[in-house]
Amino acid sequence: MSKTLGILAGLGPLAGAHFYRRLIELTPADDDSEHLSVVLISESRIPSRLAHLEGRGPSPLGALTSTASRLVAAGAEVIVIPSTTTHAYYDNIAAHVSVPVLNLIELVADDIVRHSYRRVAIVATSPTRQYGLYDTAFRKRGVEAIYPDPTSQKEIMAIIQGVKSTGNQPAWGERLLDVMSENWATEADGIVLACTETPVAFQTVSASLAHEIRVIDATDILAKRAIAVCTGDAIS
Repeated sequence: MSKTLGILAGLGPLAGAHFYRRLIELTPADDDSEHLSVVLISESRIPSRLAHLEGRGPSPLGALTSTASRLVAAGAEVIVIPSTTTHAYYDNIAAHVSVPVLNLIELVADDIVRHSYRRVAIVATSPTRQYGLYDTAFRKRGVEAIYPDPTSQKEIMAIIQGVKSTGNQPAWGERLLDVMSENWATEADGIVLACTETPVAFQTVSASLAHEIRVIDATDILAKRAIAVCTGDAIS
């Protein structure tokens, strides 16, 4: 029997909903009964991770660990956090609960190595870069992280905030494609859509244009691993 998956969502809400949709779409199921049992809590009362990491807001850690505990109490046997920035608090969350918490950053790094990428551009929040959330995982695998110039990073943050505030609009996908096509990313083997709002925006990009870029989708990587772990096709 498959394990019940807990999704710690609301970080933001649309990114969590997109993760759940991709989980369903990527599950090899012929009917309803073959999909995973899922407990999803989209907790809007968790303080902003961005604000806290930038030194202008309260810590979200208590609300994050409390929500993780609620997932376990509701039957979750494996937990995922579809938010890269929130992995700044990963160790504390994982230590707080008795079930495995999949590590998005480590999974993305593993996927990059499987594809033999060695120089990877990072599309993520400014705190993800500031705190080097991917840097350690990349270094121990011999992968170089390439970050945007300040102007491009500012545009990425505007896109992320735009998705959070106005939802999935084609304009955000167009702007994301533009920033991913700039000089800072041209020498990369691939580009990680690390902030989980960015795959939401990228899905509006036409297939013909999207095909020109080697995209590494953090949301899909996490969803595929969660399916494997919960169905017994992988060891958590």
